[in-house]
Amino acid sequence: MPLPQKIHHLIDCFDTFAGNRGKKRRLPVMLLKRDPAPDGTVRESTARTVILDYEKRLYLAGRDPKVRLVPHALLEEGEFTPQDAAHGGPARAVVEPHVAVLDAIAGQLVSMPPGAGRIRLPRYDTCRAALNATVDVVAPDAGVRQLRDELYRTLLLRRGGLDALAQLAGNAPDAPVASLWAGVIQFLGVRVPRSLYGLWLRRRRTLRWVGSRHPDGANFLRMALSITTWGNSRHSPDLIQRMLFMALLGDLSKAVTPSRFWVYRARRRWSFVLLLPDIGDEGTPIRRLLDTYADIARNEPPAPLMVLGGVSGQPPSYAQPLAPDPGDPNGTANQVRALYARPAASAVYLVDLSPNDDDGPARSWVQTKPKVTVRTSGRGAYVRAVATPLLVLALVATGISLWRQEPELPPSCHKVGSGETVGVTDGRECHLAIAGRDDELLALEAVAAKQNDDAMGSGRPYRTVVFFAPLTADPGDSTPVSLQSLRGALAAQKQINGREGDVVQIRLLLANPGKYFAYGSQNAQGPDVAAEIIRRKDSEKIAAVIGITQSRPASFAAVAEISAASIPVIGNSVSGSKMVDERSSSYYFQVSPSNDRVAQVMAEFTAHSGEIGELTTAKEGERTAVVVYDPDDEFFSSDLAEKYTKHYKGGPVVTVPYYENRSGQITSSVARDICAEVARSNGFILYAGRSGEMPELFDALQAASECRRQDGRKVAVLSESTAAKYLQDPEDMLRRHSLLRPFYVMYNNSNGKETADSPYSEFTARFRDVFKDGSVPEGNAAGAYDALQVASEAINAVYAQYRTGTNSSAPFQATDVYARLSNPGIQNLSGASGLLTLNSRNKYPPSAAVYILESHLDKSVTTWMACGNLPDQPPNSAMGKSWGQPGRTRACP
Repeated sequence: MPLPQKIHHLIDCFDTFAGNRGKKRRLPVMLLKRDPAPDGTVRESTARTVILDYEKRLYLAGRDPKVRLVPHALLEEGEFTPQDAAHGGPARAVVEPHVAVLDAIAGQLVSMPPGAGRIRLPRYDTCRAALNATVDVVAPDAGVRQLRDELYRTLLLRRGGLDALAQLAGNAPDAPVASLWAGVIQFLGVRVPRSLYGLWLRRRRTLRWVGSRHPDGANFLRMALSITTWGNSRHSPDLIQRMLFMALLGDLSKAVTPSRFWVYRARRRWSFVLLLPDIGDEGTPIRRLLDTYADIARNEPPAPLMVLGGVSGQPPSYAQPLAPDPGDPNGTANQVRALYARPAASAVYLVDLSPNDDDGPARSWVQTKPKVTVRTSGRGAYVRAVATPLLVLALVATGISLWRQEPELPPSCHKVGSGETVGVTDGRECHLAIAGRDDELLALEAVAAKQNDDAMGSGRPYRTVVFFAPLTADPGDSTPVSLQSLRGALAAQKQINGREGDVVQIRLLLANPGKYFAYGSQNAQGPDVAAEIIRRKDSEKIAAVIGITQSRPASFAAVAEISAASIPVIGNSVSGSKMVDERSSSYYFQVSPSNDRVAQVMAEFTAHSGEIGELTTAKEGERTAVVVYDPDDEFFSSDLAEKYTKHYKGGPVVTVPYYENRSGQITSSVARDICAEVARSNGFILYAGRSGEMPELFDALQAASECRRQDGRKVAVLSESTAAKYLQDPEDMLRRHSLLRPFYVMYNNSNGKETADSPYSEFTARFRDVFKDGSVPEGNAAGAYDALQVASEAINAVYAQYRTGTNSSAPFQATDVYARLSNPGIQNLSGASGLLTLNSRNKYPPSAAVYILESHLDKSVTTWMACGNLPDQPPNSAMGKSWGQPGRTRACP
């Protein structure tokens, strides 16, 4: 019989999740449908035949009797007519179809694969026995006791040990007591177990969900009274079927997660499979069963049940049709795999099978792979079951021996002389943050750990990207700007991993080189974090490194060390010219512009903007720039001051040194010198220092009497690197520094205004989806967001190149990602920070977007200047080519 075309890709997907369900998740129902053949033609293969043929894959071929590889049940319409009751009911009782269909499922699923033990269904058996119980007592309390006794009798039939104990006590639970000794035996052998069983029925969490539907509270026995033979809910088929189905699902969930000390735990990696070859019209037993399960799947905890059905007529209205990508030849299978791999929006999906018959590939695939692949039952399971408790005992003994001793950090984290913890972590294996000192970083580690768990448990291929930047500082220092960048990277990780289709998941490692990148590369002081990243390269599938965030000799050396290991590095918030000049590594790229580009925009704004003119002089060519910079900081501050001085044509330039390592320099004295120059020249401040040194200087400027102008005007300050706390809380900064009017450079338009189809607005929404604490999604976060997006684009392009129909793991390396970044590279990626083009000729974006912003007390932000390739505009757009007020525009540099 010819199969539908490309059906083998879909079967491969079903096999994957039937044989290994992965992490605990709900698998949506997949209903297969194949349209009837046109008039005058015959189409032998239908959705029904596909389901029936798939059942054969769940058996070990050539065995008689049949040996199951995966526990499963197959139900056919027409099999469920009223029949004699099972489960200990009265002989003349009749099993209704809505109950019989679940009895059939339970009866088939308990047939386990060899070596996987046997399973019990205590919840289902208990609820099922309650249906057949006959309770004649009207009084509720007496009825509860009588029902308990009825259920205990059926329990004795299922549990031989309890039955033997009852027999020892006198053949029947209520036999007369002939002696004191017999009374003791009956009390211990019958009354105590029966009372404990009643307590279990009333209080055990496994059955409290049934009782929770009763107005008197979560007492199973009171609820169960209403579904006994004469109960007032006995003839409510929807309620009873839902109760039984939930009980069965609870038993199946327990069955696949037995004790870690039990030999069968490792052998139960499969899903329970329910096959419904032909789902009938509304009201038929199988259709009602599907309706019930669809409602349970939408509202209740997930269970390890995989449901496949065939539809020949009108599908259920709640079944959501799949809409595969027409450009993807395996779009349907890839979409089903994606829906299985992560939480799905719907509980039931309709999968249209190809109307064309197979021309060979599907038949060949099925013949060469005739069965689902499951974990073999080897001796390792016994070793694991024995070794686990021994390991636990050893760990307990070790813990006792080390009690009161100071705990040591894992090998990947190192406490250094400054008190910081440096190293590499996935957010869980160790903590770079110290509680009470780095609480913001501690919270971000928790986000990373959660998102990494989701990525690794998705069932999809993954690659690791390392966020490498200073994440800690000395106590009392300003918050590292890199924490904002890390927020952006985490927002990008969630966005990437949540995409539809066959997208490579991103696992994000956090690497902290310490303040000033002191431990970023080989050094004489302590750990080498770059070497730790390189050591993990192969074992953890590292494809790229992002972040950096600082232009320093130490960060340059760290980039060089990583690049020498053939790992591409994508920097953000990095602007120093030396990071991208001819001496930089070919493996290094960055999404931010260089200082030369930034200095041009800053020089243009300060020379010609009316806002600066209001605070200095309206006469262009006479505005004195008081440039504050660190002469020793050649990679950033001195470089920016030099580039700004070269491009500034608005008037004189006066420089005032302000050192990062002040070595005795008094900040208040520097502030007085700056204010004196501003007062003398009626000029403005161009802050070319680092963000971490800004708060102390701003406090000193506010306190300096020389900055208090007699006419009440404020002092204009333009900065390229702005303190993180000022970006997060501009209102506090403006109130505390009322003498200043700060303007600042950003690489994205973080003004809080959202517009349709804007990449910045999309970034803002993604950011706030992850961080609901009111954090501002500013430019540093946008840069890291874009850096990870660039890495992901290259990774997925390489994955698509290497992936084949039989090899979805695609074993590509970091060097392949670098090759893709170099040629053809990333072309016109519309990122949150601008329109990005990166390749071997463009190590940083040409004509990168640069913004000059101003924050206000009401937390609004004004965009005074936006130049370059803006993110929401097409390449070569007129937008970003000019700036200024209407009628007074100027060309952007």
